Order: sequence, then structure tokens, then C-alpha cells
Amino acid sequence: MAEILLMIFLLASHLFVSGTINHIYRFFINHFYVFMFIITRIGVLSVSIFTIENKCDHTVWPMIYSWTSSQVNSTGFALKKGAARDIRAPFAWFGLISGRTLCSTDTSTRNFSYATGDCESGIVECPGDDYSWSSRTYASFRLDKGGSDSYAVSVEYGYNLPIMVVPSMKSFTCITSGCVVDLNKTCPEDLMTFSGETLIACSSPCQESGTPESCCLNEYRSKENCKPTTYTKNFLNACPLAYIYPYADNNSTITCPNTTDYVITFCPTSFTPNKKLQVNSRKYA
Repeated sequence: MAEILLMIFLLASHLFVSGTINHIYRFFINHFYVFMFIITRIGVLSVSIFTIENKCDHTVWPMIYSWTSSQVNSTGFALKKGAARDIRAPFAWFGLISGRTLCSTDTSTRNFSYATGDCESGIVECPGDDYSWSSRTYASFRLDKGGSDSYAVSVEYGYNLPIMVVPSMKSFTCITSGCVVDLNKTCPEDLMTFSGETLIACSSPCQESGTPESCCLNEYRSKENCKPTTYTKNFLNACPLAYIYPYADNNSTITCPNTTDYVITFCPTSFTPNKKLQVNSRKYA
């Protein structure tokens, strides 16, 4: 990007020094292909559009977190049932998109909080340089790395909403992916998260315990030692294209051209959360 801006600056400087209309006209004619190259390169560096839509039976508050210094034009907002919103992601953006649910406002402090996916900012947006994983479904994107995009839908840390990602450009490697079923229905009892009597999320063993064995860390950082669990088998059977754990063999990363736009849909098949489940062990949000 810096090289292209330098080229534009040098060309503009030359035009300024040349001074006359005749000089400017001849300069453009003589350097036509140079300008075409610059225009092409600028096109390659254009933004990608994320269209985030909510087909759930309730409001969802999308959260967008950036691992790069370049930010998207919004980091959090409310999305009512049936609504959609476009987000512009800059060149080489790397970050996450997830959905928060059941927002409430503290009457004394006016701070926002969410039953699932709270970024603990106290406001609708999620600014900040630090990020804490929580029990929710993520769509992660890395744009224009090595000339291509990649994305994955992850339930490694847990699940709260079904998500589907549809790329605008389709190919053998650039396909629709996601986790579009209600995984809360088959969540192990000790990983269930409730808000009142409503089951709102399914956590993961790593998120709950943080042990090297459950998180595939230290001596468990290998395919031989990081074994599938009841949780990972359950999620893998239901969502075979999602990222489940580090050593799964399901090729969850999708690769697309770097000019691709994406539609991210919450609840592509609308469902109602399970209520008043009779279980012996409950973890409340």
C-alpha cells in the first residue's frame, strides 16, 4: 500500500512541476499503462463488505473484534429480527464476528450487559485491545493474506447461536460454511449455561476448566495426545464444517479470492431457545 501511495505522490509531483495543459495531456498519454496498473492495484486493496443479517426470533447484538490496527466501521450494534447491516472491512483485516443475546441495562449505571457474548465494555460497541473468549459461536476472517481470504466458523470455545457464512464468489475452495443447528439441544449437562430457566449457550471443556488436556496445550499439543471428547464428537457430528478443536480433520478453514464479500447470517433456520429443561446440574449466566 505504501509503495502505491508513493507512486501516486511522485506522479502528482511531476504534473505539478510540468505546469502546462499540454504537458499534462502528453504525460497521461505516455504513462497510460502505469495509471492502469495503479488503478488495478487500488482495486485489489479495496474493502470487503460483510452483510450481517438476523433471522433469529429475537434481537441479536453483533460484535466485531479486530486483531489488526485497521478497524471496521462499527464494533457493535443492535440488529432486530429480520434486519441486516453492511460492515466495511479494510484491506488485510483480521478479526471475529459473533452475536450477543439478551441485552439488559443497569438502571443505576446505565451500563449494557449481555447474557451471552458480553465484551464487558458497558456499551453496545466493543472497543479495546484485549479480548476474552466466551461461550459463543464465532466467525473468524483473515482478509487478503498472501493474495487470498480465509474464514472459519468456530465452536471451539462454545456455542450460543447458529451462524452461516455465504461468500459472494463461489469456487471449489470458496464455499458456504457454518454451524446452522441448535447445538444447545445436545449440549452435555455440565456445560449448559442458563439465564433463568432458558438454556442460552453451551460452553466447552477448555472454556470451563482451562486445563492443558481440555485445551490441547503443553504435552497435549499434538494430534496423538489431543483426543476428541464427548463435546467435540457431539459438535463435529452436528456441524462437520465448523472449527471444533485444534486437531480435528474436518478442514474447517475456507479459502476465497481476496475480492470476496460475505453474508453472515444468525439463525439461518430460525429456532426458539429451549426452556425449563429438567437437569441436575446448571450453570447460570
